[in-house]
Amino acid sequence: MDKTEKWLDLIQELLVLGLKFVVIILVITQLLFLLPGMGTRFNIALHLEGEPLQEQIKQEQAGNIALTPWTSLTLQLLDYNSRADVEIEINGRSVGSFLRKEFSLAVKQGDLITIFNPPENLPVKVSVSKKTANIFMPELNAVVKGTGRMYFDAVVLK
Repeated sequence: MDKTEKWLDLIQELLVLGLKFVVIILVITQLLFLLPGMGTRFNIALHLEGEPLQEQIKQEQAGNIALTPWTSLTLQLLDYNSRADVEIEINGRSVGSFLRKEFSLAVKQGDLITIFNPPENLPVKVSVSKKTANIFMPELNAVVKGTGRMYFDAVVLK
């Protein structure tokens, strides 16, 4: 019986030690999420997000102008592949986020496009990568950068 009790005590000690180790790792991981921008770095699914098929062919055909005949433009996130925490707003209403590197949206005369990057996060750069030919402002390749609320020029149609 002594031998069995020693084995049970050893197993109990190993289980308690393993549980303590797992709790410590969990607490450290949760603390890392408090650092600005770490959440997007830990999300492997966002980093493995694939590129659309034949993207280069589409860009060559479009020549940096969107293929749709309506008033639409595409915003591109620079320096990151995705930042789901950065929101895109039109006239103060949220329309999406940068789950992918680019985000296309339909606009009309006078719309104000806002990028909201919470101030505690890392700065971002967003540019207008494509737009339909009937949009005068914002200009192609216009860039906003920083944290907080960033504004593109109001939409002006030709």
